[in-house]
Amino acid sequence: MTTIFVGQTDPITVAVEFNGQLVPIDPGATITAQLFTPDGKTSLAAQVSCLATSAGANWITGTVAVQFAQADVNALPPGGAMLVLTSTKSFVVKRFWVDIEQVNVPERSQLFVKDFVVDELRKNALVLLAMSLFPTVQLTDDYIWSKVLAGEASIEHMLRVPFVPTQFFPSQPTPDQIASLPANMPWRIDPPYDSDPTAFEGDKWGFIKTNNRPIQSVQQMEYVYPSPVDGLFNVPIDWLRIDSKYGEIRLVPTSMTIGFPLAAFMISAASSGRVVPQMIQLTYVAGIANAWKEYPDLIDVIKKKAILLIVQDAFLPQSGSISADGLSQSLSVDLLKYNDIIDTIINGPKGQNGGLMAQIHGIRSVVVCG
Repeated sequence: MTTIFVGQTDPITVAVEFNGQLVPIDPGATITAQLFTPDGKTSLAAQVSCLATSAGANWITGTVAVQFAQADVNALPPGGAMLVLTSTKSFVVKRFWVDIEQVNVPERSQLFVKDFVVDELRKNALVLLAMSLFPTVQLTDDYIWSKVLAGEASIEHMLRVPFVPTQFFPSQPTPDQIASLPANMPWRIDPPYDSDPTAFEGDKWGFIKTNNRPIQSVQQMEYVYPSPVDGLFNVPIDWLRIDSKYGEIRLVPTSMTIGFPLAAFMISAASSGRVVPQMIQLTYVAGIANAWKEYPDLIDVIKKKAILLIVQDAFLPQSGSISADGLSQSLSVDLLKYNDIIDTIINGPKGQNGGLMAQIHGIRSVVVCG
């Protein structure tokens, strides 16, 4: 993988391969390069010519050097990009993934800085054991980083919780809403909630359990009936009683504004005695505020998951040619132990109700009806 730093015009080099083999480039070829967004639809830099005499180029071995104009690299957005090479000879078109980074802004995921975590994982004993079995396997920094990202995403999906504070909108936000978010704050859509006609009966107090937790803040809560834009009732924020950790909201009216606005549409909505779909729209922020401080075991389990993914890629099915010294069998046992360790950190010891899942979502229970 190649990296371009915003504002720097140093040439980058890429190796043209087909079917895993380097492609020698005809000295008489004309090669051009251009940067696009990852989907290939929008140009990020003007097309430039690539010369065989450029610094770093070696067309005999298929290595092409690319240098973009200063104005273009100054305007590049950090993230991923598609580098497209076209040639009149040797090959027609070849595409490469390129990382665009800012010099003073480290490449990071939600929880990790690339340089730090890659160096740490390289020293892990299990990774070193796998590499001793397969010395030809190359672990590049970008490869290890890809496993950190995959491990982080996998654990986030398992735990069903955002690892950083995330803005949730009830519908597709406008460009102005997205622009108003704090820098680098992620956002997602959490569809409106159904209104239950019994929500205000007994001790429920308009009880709502959000799909995402822990709640960091609620900016707006609206009752919408009969359409998403008509009969709007904006619930005063001081009515909300929030259990942030478990994502539970109750309504306690503290002002006289309940009189006409609420009655005007609630009577018609609730009188039917039926659930009104997607009537409650919530705009809120949810997610773990400081995972490194609040859940150090979460950081640990993500690293373990990344290591497991690395070793699984390197570990081939056991065969007589590699198992004579017992190393492959030992590695297989270590993989099983690692899986068990990860499961225990997430769900607690077998037969118990604990781990990160219980810490984040509370004790799980099953009700059996006779």
